[in-house]
Amino acid sequence: MDFVSVELREHIAVVTFSRPPINAVNLQSNLELTEAVQQLSGNDDVYCVILRAEGKGFMSGSDVDDFGGFNDQGLSDYEDADVESILAVYNCRVPVIGQLQGYVMGLGTCFAAACDMLVAADDTYFGQPEVTICVCGGTGALRQLVPEKLMRYMALTGKKVGVRQIAQYGQIHAVVPRAQAMERAMELAHEVTANYTKSVQCVKAAIRELVNRDTAKEYRIDCKQTHIMLKDPKR
Repeated sequence: MDFVSVELREHIAVVTFSRPPINAVNLQSNLELTEAVQQLSGNDDVYCVILRAEGKGFMSGSDVDDFGGFNDQGLSDYEDADVESILAVYNCRVPVIGQLQGYVMGLGTCFAAACDMLVAADDTYFGQPEVTICVCGGTGALRQLVPEKLMRYMALTGKKVGVRQIAQYGQIHAVVPRAQAMERAMELAHEVTANYTKSVQCVKAAIRELVNRDTAKEYRIDCKQTHIMLKDPKR
């Protein structure tokens, strides 16, 4: 794999995304993330997954430079890959801890929302800048991280919000200095793996059924609007 690596630390799998210079997600990196997480989900020796990224930020969102050459079908294929990779994280059989730093933008918020728990460096900020570049995406995921009115503000203005403000709504498990973020994520993973493995998996399955999020449908609602905007990108 070119953009995704996996390291096993005892029964904890660390999945690292790296696509310099800004960790923009493209078709290939989506496919790699899907493959990596699905393989770990089926591995009985993996009890917990940490999803992280190298570089200044977690993810800057979709690589919009790819969009210009797409017709409707090409864009739909790209969106399919987005959905599959997000669902791979959301439906992973074992808990997934997101370890965030720097920018968590656009599609990055979808991956963050798909995780079971989040640990963030204190320099983390979130944004939904799609409105500024004539696409639409991630509002359903953003709604899992912030109250509705703040989601509307972020989605309609493209403005960024710092992790301290997001954390006050209870969606971030811990905010720590960047140098301590991975260590804190590992500590949280050990709290999970200290429990009976099958019990953890069953509890996660129950939570997924109780929450009853239709992640794919949420993302498709945004995608429909993107197709409309790209056909007539006028002010």
